[in-house]
Amino acid sequence: MVVSQETTSLVSLLRDFSGRRLHHADDLAALIELSRLHHQGQVLDDVCFLSKFLINTNAVMKRIGNNAEGYDKLSYEFRENLEKASSFIRLLVKEAPADVKHHFTSTYFGLTQGGLNSLMELLNDITWLKNWNIDNRSVAK
Repeated sequence: MVVSQETTSLVSLLRDFSGRRLHHADDLAALIELSRLHHQGQVLDDVCFLSKFLINTNAVMKRIGNNAEGYDKLSYEFRENLEKASSFIRLLVKEAPADVKHHFTSTYFGLTQGGLNSLMELLNDITWLKNWNIDNRSVAK
């Protein structure tokens, strides 16, 4: 998939902003580019919001353990929002070239532990986009 210079520059900024901790920079670039090409900025914003929630919730769940009070509610919220985030990503790649759709399906949407791990890494990368947007919005004001 051809990615615009604007998207390439943004992902380069995100790489630096994250301290070079992006796991799937090319796939993040594809999502950004697809959101621009198909005028789905709101869908990308929704994925960004959910990604931050999911990464933070996952960290809390790991920290408190599955026997802690409130874990079941957190787990339920996590699963529900993970499904929403997956749906938004699927929507972004819906109009992508067949090879891109296949890549996302096989890498992130498989019902395996590896698929879930890859999806969480991608969501973590998307969180960097959210954080960058927040930091740059506050600078612009």
